Amino acid sequence: MRRLIHKTTAVWKREEGAILLLPLVVAALFVAPLLKDWLPGLAALSTTLVVLLFVVGTLVVARNVWGGLAVSLLAGAAILLEVVRQIAGADSFAPWRLGLSGLTIGVFTVVMLARVFAPGPVTSYRLVGAVVAYLLVGLTWAYLYQFIEVLRPGSFRAAQGMAEGSYPTALYYSFVTLTTVGYGDVTPVSSAARAFSNLESLVGILYPAVLIGRLLSKQVAVAPPEPPLPG
Repeated sequence: MRRLIHKTTAVWKREEGAILLLPLVVAALFVAPLLKDWLPGLAALSTTLVVLLFVVGTLVVARNVWGGLAVSLLAGAAILLEVVRQIAGADSFAPWRLGLSGLTIGVFTVVMLARVFAPGPVTSYRLVGAVVAYLLVGLTWAYLYQFIEVLRPGSFRAAQGMAEGSYPTALYYSFVTLTTVGYGDVTPVSSAARAFSNLESLVGILYPAVLIGRLLSKQVAVAPPEPPLPG
């Protein structure tokens, strides 16, 4: 029994953990908002997926006792505020909820990137981890944009029919900025909103280039030397 528990917990801490995290990230980012529009009765689905994302993310990134404790405290506080918001039907602690949630997702992102670029061969698990990290960057900035809007209302201007400062709008704007598409239906107005939008667009441009270059250099470094040509 002890061996089974050890093997089960060890999976979360290896590179395979990224595969467990990927479907939750995709569901929280893309599936939940879509289902919530089609089926309003599933309003709690988004909160449930975010809570699961925090729990699974904590299990994946926590490798040592102190690191696990720190991440657990951050994620636990974020989960508590998410649950309170859902039960109370009001977001009385919005700045704290958004700040802690964004910080938690940011920690997940940094740890995933550290694993992707850690010494060792390039594996499929690392490629999945790179995708997860990219999606987490967009989610981190979505919380950041909401945080800015809560502190300074009117920091963003959205097109008619889009709720300014809402999670779907912030998430949409974050990935539009990260991928440098720039439709223009949501625009930053305040200086803080513009500064962080510029920073996210730079991350979106540099991330693929740095990632591909780094992974290629790692693969070349661990590849066996080619045999000399005959003659």
